[in-house]
Amino acid sequence: MLSHLKLIKHLLFLVTFCCFLSCNNKDKEGITTYLGGQIINPKMDYVLLSHQDKKIDTIALNTNGSFDFQCENLQTNLYIIKHGELQYVFIEPGDSIMFRLNTVGFDESLAFSGRGAEKNNFLMNLFLQNEEEDKRLPELYKLNPKAFEKEIAHTKKVLLIELDEFISSEKPSEPFIHIALANINYNYYSRKELYLSSKKIASHNLEIQYPENFFTYRDSIELNDNTLKNYYTYYQFINRYLDNLSHDSHKKQDPFFNKVSYSHQTQKLKLIDSLITNTQLHDNLLQNTVKRYLVHADDSQKEHDLVALYKELDHNKAHQKEVERYAHNTAKINAGELIPNLALITSSKELISIQKINDSKTVFFFWSSESVKHYKEIHVRIAELKSKYPEYAFVGINTGKDFSAWHQTVISSGYNQKNEYQLKNSTAAKNALFINSANKAMIVDKGGIILEGNSNLFNQNFESLLLGYLNKK
Repeated sequence: MLSHLKLIKHLLFLVTFCCFLSCNNKDKEGITTYLGGQIINPKMDYVLLSHQDKKIDTIALNTNGSFDFQCENLQTNLYIIKHGELQYVFIEPGDSIMFRLNTVGFDESLAFSGRGAEKNNFLMNLFLQNEEEDKRLPELYKLNPKAFEKEIAHTKKVLLIELDEFISSEKPSEPFIHIALANINYNYYSRKELYLSSKKIASHNLEIQYPENFFTYRDSIELNDNTLKNYYTYYQFINRYLDNLSHDSHKKQDPFFNKVSYSHQTQKLKLIDSLITNTQLHDNLLQNTVKRYLVHADDSQKEHDLVALYKELDHNKAHQKEVERYAHNTAKINAGELIPNLALITSSKELISIQKINDSKTVFFFWSSESVKHYKEIHVRIAELKSKYPEYAFVGINTGKDFSAWHQTVISSGYNQKNEYQLKNSTAAKNALFINSANKAMIVDKGGIILEGNSNLFNQNFESLLLGYLNKK
């Protein structure tokens, strides 16, 4: 899977329809669809083509990194091309889509061509514009509700005009229009839910007056849209919407907005079970909600109780086993536990235990030399935190397996080699430290005792955590 961060970013413009996928479908015979491309700086000698987590084919790369695939009667859907990272491609019968991608600098290099390319280029442009808008959100949160609404409504209007122009000129199919329109609307709705959450946190639950029509979109949303159930933007909106509903339903008992609290997650599980009737969406929301709690929890009894409630609501036995394994693994990095004894490799190829580099309070962060944009962003963030909190040591850990590539990146980027390490056994370490996010950080006390086993470097409360632990001398 692409780095977790890339996965979340590139899913922003995607939706998977629920049509049955088959290259042998006989409803429309004789329609051949082509997909091909070239991978610059390939990481392996093949790409995977899949749909809804089902592998369709493994396609070999040629010596120059190119590949091609053809299939009779491929149905209209959103498909996944995986080569270390993921790229989603909207394909209709008869399309002949080519794309070129450099694994170094993913966003900047991606380009589609051929029949069907215009649809994918439009979706990519939508994604990029939404990405830019999301970067503005921290500043927009400071506005009053009316001003905030004006800002995001303008962006929505611009995107809708672009879609209307595209429809007029290209005459795309209804499934494509459905995807593009859902992308625009649900990103807009999501920003409103995020604004509400941010105000709940910032205002410490003081009542804020919203314009009369601020939440009218909630009256028209469909919580069980079968065609959008795997669309990340839709799923993300529902998740954020349910977070706000959950808080509203129990704020008398728990007034402060905390999405990872036991009471909040308990209420959210119950709301999912009562409001979401689409089986796949219902089960996925339940599973991800309980996992989210387990990652942040440090109370074994509450963890046990929430898992028990989850198992009452989700009867998927495979999901239940996965959650049980998840609970077992996350318990190892609860606050108060000793950080697992893992071997790290220094820049001089020496081995050292992670437990031996905690002479002071330490923040461990994780990155890979394969994700260029991410490792640059995360080191900028670390430099900022170092200047504000010199009492902490900030230690970077490379999660990749290529020592030479990592070492060269550290040197060429000017990073402090004394504070950069590589995992000796990345697979075992990722499981032991539960590295489930590209922005994951662990805060560890002197001596290796875990203070925070799973934080996010870019979360708005991360600095509050750092300050809080400094005050607990």
